[in-house]
Parts: sequence; structure tokens; C-alpha cells
Amino acid sequence: MLDADQIFLIALLIVLAIVIYLELRFMRSRNKEYIERMTDKDDAYNTIATTKAIASSLKQKGRDTKEADLVIIQADNAYKRNNYHTARDSAKRAREILMNAPMLEVAAPRTDEAAPEEKPEEDRKTVQEVKKLEPHMLESRFIINTCRGRIETAEGSGKDMSNAKEVLARAEKCFEDKKYDEALREGLKARKMLGEETLAPEPVKEAVIVKVPKPERKCEKCSATIGNDDVFCRKCGAPVIVKRTCAYCRAEMEDGDIFCPKCGRKA
Repeated sequence: MLDADQIFLIALLIVLAIVIYLELRFMRSRNKEYIERMTDKDDAYNTIATTKAIASSLKQKGRDTKEADLVIIQADNAYKRNNYHTARDSAKRAREILMNAPMLEVAAPRTDEAAPEEKPEEDRKTVQEVKKLEPHMLESRFIINTCRGRIETAEGSGKDMSNAKEVLARAEKCFEDKKYDEALREGLKARKMLGEETLAPEPVKEAVIVKVPKPERKCEKCSATIGNDDVFCRKCGAPVIVKRTCAYCRAEMEDGDIFCPKCGRKA
């Protein structure tokens, strides 16, 4: 016969075994839910990121992506609220809209180069707005900055740049007064003077613009050949990221660049 201590010990072991079993079962359930939630989160994030890349690529090709952009914003908001299923479904719906995105209508270029009527300036303007409101602003600023650097280089080699500096000072004064036509005119004079004083004595031949053929594009993921109009890789389905390049020297350019950083030509 078992005494009271042995009975108590057996009962304690049974209770302990039941507690361990329930705890393991509960923990296993919690771990499974956590893994499933993390998987849904990663899936939603990857779907949104891929859709954004597709929208950016199509936008660079001149497609209208406004409707899809609104759905992508809804997907981002759902992701921030930890509603990963809704975020993933919204991103997929935005991708379907992008597949049927129409081309943007490009307005005909203006032939009238007369200065527009003066309008009150805003504190902040985009590059496009400044270009419309202030003709020759960007061109004059680019030439002034270029001439300033060339003058500093020439003075460092011991050359007398007093005449060119005087003309450049007039260009800078016109630019500060927002007289961009005069600033451009004076800047071109300074550049001409610098060209006469700093170039080698050998006569400069007239530049010949040679169009460089577009290089063969490769998929960054699987290295398969990609056509010029392809949005996705034909082999692995990865989105094609279009990089902006100069039409003359094929140097890579940022989205906000107006002039090529390598050859200086206007994009």
C-alpha cells in the first residue's frame, strides 16, 4: 500500500505533466500564429514594393499611373495598420490597373518664345514651374557656374582673367536682378572669352554629334535579353528598371537633371 507522501508525489507529477503538455500545446499554437503573421507581412511588403517599381517604370515610359498610385497608397495605409491581407490584395489590384494604364497625352511644344506675362512668384516652385515662368534661368545659371569654375582653374595656373571676371560679374548681377536674358548674354560672352584664352592654339573643329546606339539591355536578376518596350523580364518576370541616360554620350542621369553631368548638353 502507498503511503500519503507517495500518493501526493504521484498526484503532483500527474498535475505537472498536464501543465507541461498544455503549455507546450499553447506555445506551439502561438508560434504557428506568429510565423503565419510574419509570412503575411513579408508577402504584403514584397507585393507593394514590386508594384511601386512597376508604377515607376511605366511612369517613365509615359503611362498614366494616377489611378494605380491611389490604390498603392491604400495598400501602404493598410500595411501600416498591420492589415497585411488587405494590403497585399490592394497592391495586386493596383498591378492589374497598371497593366491597362493608358499613355499620357503630351501637349504640343510652344513655338512662341515671347516672355510670358509677369506673375507673382510663390515661395516654392518646382523645376517645371520655374522653367515656364522664367525663360533662360536654368541656362544662364549653368553657364555662370561653368565659367566661374573655369576662371578659378585658369587663375590657379597663373593666367590673367580680369576681363572675363568683369563680364562674369555683370552676368551674375543680371541673374540676381532676375534679368535672365541679359545674364545669359553676358555669360555667353564670358564663356567665349574663356574659350579664346584657355583653349589650345590648335583650331577647334566643329563638333559632330554622333548618336550612340542603345546598348543591349539585360535583366538585372537573370541576365536575360530585354526588349526596348518590355516592362517585365520574359524569362523570370522581374520588373524592368529603366535608367535615364544622356541621348548623346549615354551617361547615367538622375531624374531631376536638366543637363548631362558628363557632356553638359541639355537633356
